[in-house]
Amino acid sequence: MSALPPPTCELDQWALAEAARRQRAGEAVTAMLVGTGAEEQALRLAKLGVRVLLLSDRDPGHAGIVQRPVADFDDMASELPLQPFDLILCQRVLSSLRYAEARVRVRSLLERLRIGGKLFVSCYGIHSELGDHYADGEKLVCDRHAPVSPELAARYGITGPVCLYSERNLFMLLMECGGAILKTSSSALGHVRGVAARI
Repeated sequence: MSALPPPTCELDQWALAEAARRQRAGEAVTAMLVGTGAEEQALRLAKLGVRVLLLSDRDPGHAGIVQRPVADFDDMASELPLQPFDLILCQRVLSSLRYAEARVRVRSLLERLRIGGKLFVSCYGIHSELGDHYADGEKLVCDRHAPVSPELAARYGITGPVCLYSERNLFMLLMECGGAILKTSSSALGHVRGVAARI
């Protein structure tokens, strides 16, 4: 297998740094990944020695990764292999849900972490190009769930309506779900990401 390129996504970099920090402390690290770029990031973590559960329909083909179909993400009541996790990385998946549904999902994800475990999450941004001509752009986040332009939907691989977030919206989502918020930020393209710990 050819060498993996280094991650370009800052959230992926944060998750790798956290896994390495925990390993230096002598911990056996477990992680669950779902969403954009999950297969490559799962391989990076597995090569560090992290035990990884990947929810994906694509098989990355690595012995250190437990594979489950991404459809399992919709059945968050079930017990998952390797649970409880030290790290969960959820890239842009929450944007496909209504805000109320995202709250339920984030609470469930936090419950799957060990105490002190960290949730790394990103969402499509209301201040990104996706927000241009977005029908729900003037609505509160709790009422947003609309398609983006067909051209942008094709470019991003978006297949249905989305809820677009500001950095403050993501901060509030993580706080409402009981996470201890460690940081939030916006990318140069206007998408948002954050890290919260289970306490």
